[in-house]
Amino acid sequence: FVLLMRVASGLRVLQTVNGRQQLVELVVEQADLDQALNPADPDAVDRLLQCTRQALPLFSKNVHSTRFVTYFCEHVLPNLSTLTSPVAELDIQLEVLKLMAEVSPYCGDMEKLEANLTILFTKLLEFMPLPPEEVENGDNSASEEPKLQFSYVECLLFSFHQLGKKLPDFLLDKVDGERLKDFKIRLQYFARGLQVYIRQLRVALQGKTGDALKTEENKIKVVALKITNNINILIKDLFHNPPSFKSTVTLSWKPVQKTEAVAAKRLSSEEMGSGAAT
Repeated sequence: FVLLMRVASGLRVLQTVNGRQQLVELVVEQADLDQALNPADPDAVDRLLQCTRQALPLFSKNVHSTRFVTYFCEHVLPNLSTLTSPVAELDIQLEVLKLMAEVSPYCGDMEKLEANLTILFTKLLEFMPLPPEEVENGDNSASEEPKLQFSYVECLLFSFHQLGKKLPDFLLDKVDGERLKDFKIRLQYFARGLQVYIRQLRVALQGKTGDALKTEENKIKVVALKITNNINILIKDLFHNPPSFKSTVTLSWKPVQKTEAVAAKRLSSEEMGSGAAT
């Protein structure tokens, strides 16, 4: 099927919008998106991964990923913790969250948008911990600091941000007051931890260029800085009143577009300048 897709993608007739749409429909059929996902079946999970990867290059503003995004919301996210990986040592949860994030910008009109946003919002909350409870004297050292899973949150927050554009009043009108308050507490706590980690990464990478950035340790730090910067931008959008969905980020594992790279460099220079002035 993968070989067939490669051959078909190269055909001239499939370079048109209608051609790509037909190819997406072929992949949807192959992916069995009309059937519920069995998370315990590694073959079913692998088929979904492979088909989503094959469909991804076909999506555009005119060829939508709605069927895939809907399926991820309704069948994958609720079963995320029980997915069986088809490949040993693959972080299957992160892999499917990455794929969902990649297809989410191409989602068209969704029939059950509010319900699926609620599923996505609920899953995002699971990965954004509450701050540890303080003991009576105000010292929270006795409580263990929760682990912040930046890679998972980048994917979920990006997907939520993309779908949130389609229902911008979701957080204000569709989420009850107590739950929204809880979400903001989690956002604030995550943002504080994020700022500390970003500062540590910048100090560690400061002055390093060329071969120094190519060591395995520094490569990891560069990617970590991309992840944390992305989350920081998206969280700032959600802190707006009303929440904003205007910012654009490039997912940390994707190549940066030239225009975005220039903008990021300019922003970084401005931040360093303001930092030096304080």
